[in-house]
This record gives sequence, structure tokens and C-alpha cells, in this order.
Amino acid sequence: MALFIHFFQNADSNLRMLLTRHLCYSAVRVRFAPSPTGKLHLGSLRTAFYNFLFARAHEGRFVLRIEDTDQTRLVPGCAEQFERILGDFGLSPDESPVSGGDFGPYTQSKRLQIYEDAASQLLESGHAYPCFCSSKRVEMLRKAAARSGALPGYDNLCRSLDPSEARQRLAHGEPYVIRFKVAKEPVDFQDVVYGPLSQLMEEGDFVIVKSDKFPTYHFANVVDDKAMKISHVIRGMEWIASTPKHVQLYRSFDWKPPTWIHLPLITRDGSKKLSKRDADAFVDFYTKDKGYLRLAVLNFLIRNGSGIRNFEPNRLYELKQMIEQFDDTLIGRRNFMMDHESLEFYGRQAFRYESFETLLPEVLARLEQDIPDVNPALKHPDYIRKVVDFLLNHEEAFSMLSSLTTGEFRFFFAIPTTADGVLAKFDPEVARTLLRELLDSSTWNLDSLKAIAKKHKLAYPKLFNLIRLSIIDSSSGPPMSELFEFFDRSECEKRFSHMIELIAKRTNV
Repeated sequence: MALFIHFFQNADSNLRMLLTRHLCYSAVRVRFAPSPTGKLHLGSLRTAFYNFLFARAHEGRFVLRIEDTDQTRLVPGCAEQFERILGDFGLSPDESPVSGGDFGPYTQSKRLQIYEDAASQLLESGHAYPCFCSSKRVEMLRKAAARSGALPGYDNLCRSLDPSEARQRLAHGEPYVIRFKVAKEPVDFQDVVYGPLSQLMEEGDFVIVKSDKFPTYHFANVVDDKAMKISHVIRGMEWIASTPKHVQLYRSFDWKPPTWIHLPLITRDGSKKLSKRDADAFVDFYTKDKGYLRLAVLNFLIRNGSGIRNFEPNRLYELKQMIEQFDDTLIGRRNFMMDHESLEFYGRQAFRYESFETLLPEVLARLEQDIPDVNPALKHPDYIRKVVDFLLNHEEAFSMLSSLTTGEFRFFFAIPTTADGVLAKFDPEVARTLLRELLDSSTWNLDSLKAIAKKHKLAYPKLFNLIRLSIIDSSSGPPMSELFEFFDRSECEKRFSHMIELIAKRTNV
């Protein structure tokens, strides 16, 4: 030890700082604890992401714990889906309901005996008491507070019950909950991001065990964090308001609280919180619906550089690089704002970063999801490689997989199914005549196409429009030369002939 102290005192300032941080963060254990009540929220993914970065940066453990104490809101299969999503993003937990660990079970509904023992400890120490007030009475208190503009809360009626009366009512099987005795005093605590905080508890004694014997979120949260040796609690700043409850619970057990790290909100515009009514509030919107690569989504979530040393805003970071440069003391307080342009930027960057071998299964899965009846020949790896190479070389707008199957680049995997676009701009007989002449033409260079347009007293851009609509069912898209380059002559001839047939069916000619 003396040798280490001598070394530490004589080290330069940077080395001393690194050694100090290492000692402070020894035995790091963090957790992501979602409730399995629906789709994974984007904010929840960010919370899991920061917990993962913190654990890896400090050579700690990342725990997934499922908080299913609210049995009325459970969605079957949700917990398994959460763990799969984390794995897809490269954020696999070290301990979880699936992978197990030394501190399980990792699902709260399987830990009821642990909560019962903890609640008994608080009852015996006088920090909690049984409450026999009906839910109807509690609701009346809430409504009365709302009418008077007071803070809703319990009036602590059962706190003053004589212990013998309480025991008698328990013996008779009267329904009850267990409430925690709140100390009405300021609660001071330190947060890594928001600094020293102080809040006064004014809401009355809160429930820690419900009448169904399940613990409430706040109680189970504290008991599990202690039992699982969680060293740092990293979560959204909306939980700052609940932290005084947790601090008082820790004190009642005489336990040391974890280090608090609260993350700023994800907002629409800097102030409005991302609503769960919005489709883009959920992870599925970015992966399943839009088809952004997961590395793009992770970069989007750190786009303001919060927590990343020497952050470069125009760079795509690999997950390994994020871990190496992660520093929790650099997490800012400014709310995260959604920004479509940034997401598009990282989407484009991610496609240029990923190897074709990584992209291939993503494209195939997207085709299966959106165009299940696609021509098998168009699912061949060689063809998909040709499509991806073309987009990377020619299309700056290529940022998400859905553009291949439901968006502007769908034409690579589907031919026009109606003649509506053509007939909206062309007389049917004129269109068929022009298409037949294109089929008969030996070359499709600029001069030959202009000659066909001139012959029919047509401005050549209008002929180009007919060609586009017949090949890709769109008036906009890649330049004509690039379309002819990608679709060889035989494929273009097939699509011209197909459009002639569609016109005939539509006009009954």
C-alpha cells in the first residue's frame, strides 16, 4: 500500500485522475429495469444504452431486470422482446432473466418473498405500518385535494392506529396495504449530472406493498438495487422527483444509496416531452417501420456529444469507440431534441460503414416483411449487392431500408402495377406508340431519344418522363443514364412491354 501511495503521489495529474476514477468505480454494477407493458420506448433504449456504456467503460456488469409488479398492465412476451432488442443493438446484458446470474431471479414477480421479508423488517423497525383504508376512501381524498388545489396524498390516518387494534384487524383477514412513514423534511442528495439537489416530501405516507401482496415500483426498486449490489442508478431525469422516496427508504434500512445519474429528457422541440402517443416515440418505428440501421440509431442518441470525450458531430462512432470515449461527467443537462436531419445523416453514414455481408440479411428481412411475394431472382445476393452499390454511389438520400421496399427506391424490387401515372400525363395511344418505338430503337442514347421525341413533336423531357414512369413508376429518381446503366436493355424492354399491357387493360384496347 505504501508503494502504491508513493506511486500515486508522484504520478502526473492525468494519471492520478484515471487512477482515482478507477478506484471510485470499482465493482460497477448498473441495471436497466423496464416494465413489460408494451413496446420499447426510445427513451428506454437510451437509458439502456447509457447503462451499457457506463458498465463497459468501467469494466462493470450490465443487468437487465424486469419490473412486472403491476400485474394488470403486463403484455405477454414483452420482456423477451426487450432482451432481444438489446441484443440486436449490441447491448446484450451480462445478467438477465434469460442469461441468468448470481443475483436472480431477474423478474420481480419471482422475488415476492424477498419483498415480504424487507417489508416485515420495516414494520418491525417502525418505519412502516398496515393501512386498512379502502381504495374508495383514498380516491375521495384525492378528489378533495384536487378540488382545493392541494397536493394529492394520503392523510396518514392509519399511522396512528393502536398496534393492538392493527394486529386484531390483520387477524380477522381485513384487506390492507403497507405504507412507509414519510419524514416531512428536506431530502438532500447528489446527482452526477444535476449536482446537489434538495426536495421536501409533502405527499403523505406512500404504499410499499399493495393489497395483492405485490410491492410497488418504488419499494421493489430499492430492495432489488440493494440485493443486486447496484452501484450506480442511471435513468431519465423524470425520476428525480421520486428519488427522495428512494433515499428515505435506503435510510430506513440503514443502507448506503447508489450513485445517482439522471439523464436529460428526450423532447420534440427542447421542451415538449416525447409522447407515447407518437409513433416515433418507440424503437420499432426506427427499426421495424423505417429500417434505420441500429448503429445509426445509437449515434443519433448521442448526437449532442453528451458523455463522449472529444466528440466529433460529423462522425459515425462504432460502439467500441463510444465505450472507449465515454465519460459520465460529460453528460449534459440540456434536453435532447429530436432532429430528422441528424437521423438521416447518421442513416446514410451507417449504410456506408456496414459491410455488405451485414446488410444482406437486413435487406432480405425487409423484403420478407414488406414485399413477401417479391420475385425470387430479386432476392439473389448478387442482385442485392448491385442495388446497394448503386445507391451508395449515386443516391445521397439512401438512409433507411424502407426506402427500398415502400419508398422512393421500391422500383428495384417491384415493377409498376398500374398505368395511372402514365395515363395522367399521356394520351394512351401516344404513350403506346412511343413505347413501341423505344422497343424498336437499336440505341437509347441522348441523341436517339431526342430524335424520337422530335419525330412525334414532343419535348424530349416529356419522353424521359414516360420512360421513368414505365421503368420505375415515378417522375423523379436517378438520371436517365443511371437508370439505363442499372437496368440492362432486356429488363427495360420487359418494363416497356409491361406498361403497354397495363395501358391496354386500363383502356380496354
